[in-house]
Amino acid sequence: MRLPAVIPVALASVMLAAAPVFAQDWAPMTSTEDGFRANYPGRPTVEAITYTSEFNLKLPGRVYRASDPLGRYSTTVVDYRDVKRMHGERAAACRAANGANQKDGDTCQNDFNLEVVGAMDHAVAAYLKRDGVKVTHYGTYFVEVVSGRLLHLTNADKSRTNVAFHQHAGRLYIHEATVPADMPEPILFMESLAWVNNQGLAIRYRTPYTEGYGDWKFPHPQPPFTLRNLDESIDQPVRPAK
Repeated sequence: MRLPAVIPVALASVMLAAAPVFAQDWAPMTSTEDGFRANYPGRPTVEAITYTSEFNLKLPGRVYRASDPLGRYSTTVVDYRDVKRMHGERAAACRAANGANQKDGDTCQNDFNLEVVGAMDHAVAAYLKRDGVKVTHYGTYFVEVVSGRLLHLTNADKSRTNVAFHQHAGRLYIHEATVPADMPEPILFMESLAWVNNQGLAIRYRTPYTEGYGDWKFPHPQPPFTLRNLDESIDQPVRPAK
């Protein structure tokens, strides 16, 4: 569910009035390694992180960060592709240590599916626990038919944070922008998120894509999709090479 392509007149007026603030040129950045594309003011910095999952696994990730006078922008990508093996080894080690008493069904259980299903909600919970925040919107949010969550917060200092959470191809994405109270919504950043393949071409699914439900495993067969070169056309699929 993307916002309309046409910016309302009132918002456009605010952005024009703030035109001198746009000192840095916004440009798309594509990461084939992390499977996404987004707009940033200038080249984002990239930081390697360790992310703690809901079931206390330590997962590798990266944070892409940039800022300008209008706000702060980041995309966090967490790699969940190895969690099936990690949970399997944890459960096996528990059983080997006689942790399973055959009476408690939860003892030594493999939490792989629960980990994947709850990944977005676990990420959302961390924002809801922040001091002094007020939730102004929380709901479902689709990017190229990949299901996710969208959270709007007003912070204690009256700044506003918009965060989109998605899971795609075994990764968790947290796409976040924070702007001062008197600035317009960070549409240019929030609406720019797209999924790309290993050649940098944008993926748009034809049916809803949701990870973690049913007999899910990595890698998982992808639903039907269309590839597009966003540098050439937003709407037209890639034409076969002659």
